[in-house]
Amino acid sequence: MARESAGSASRPMTLSPERAGSEEAAKEAALRILARGPRTEREVEDRLRGRGYHSDAVERALERLRRVSLLDDRAFVRSFLRTELFKAPQGKRLLEVKLRRRGVSDALIRDVDALLEEDPDLTGRSLASEGGRAAAGAAQLRRRYARLKPELYRRRMQQALARRGFAWDTIREILGEDT
Repeated sequence: MARESAGSASRPMTLSPERAGSEEAAKEAALRILARGPRTEREVEDRLRGRGYHSDAVERALERLRRVSLLDDRAFVRSFLRTELFKAPQGKRLLEVKLRRRGVSDALIRDVDALLEEDPDLTGRSLASEGGRAAAGAAQLRRRYARLKPELYRRRMQQALARRGFAWDTIREILGEDT
């Protein structure tokens, strides 16, 4: 029996032909992947294929997990947005890039604004709007750069907010209020 959890990138694992074609084995492997943390459907699919499961076994296993809502990209996006925004307020542009990297569909990414508005905790902390997130991000950064000279402070704030994915118009608006 091949070890599935070793997962070394330098040495691909080999599964027996019957295990690689087994929907049940693929589903169990997917459940172990999901037990480690929220994952998108594409991430789970890529990992299963990387472990050597056959495409049809992977598809059937993913379909079973979708039917019981254990694999749900919309729920993943909600969880991802809460985690990311509570950690560090970010602009929509950066959130979209991160979601695309994780394999979230463009259709779901277009719904990010609606998902943000649906979350009462994000709305309550003013993190649902781009301006609210920028203001919260600027408040975090002010402490870091508070001792800098005004011109250096302004430049560092602009750069930091840009790295967090905020548009220049939003940055100017936030820093304009700041000076």
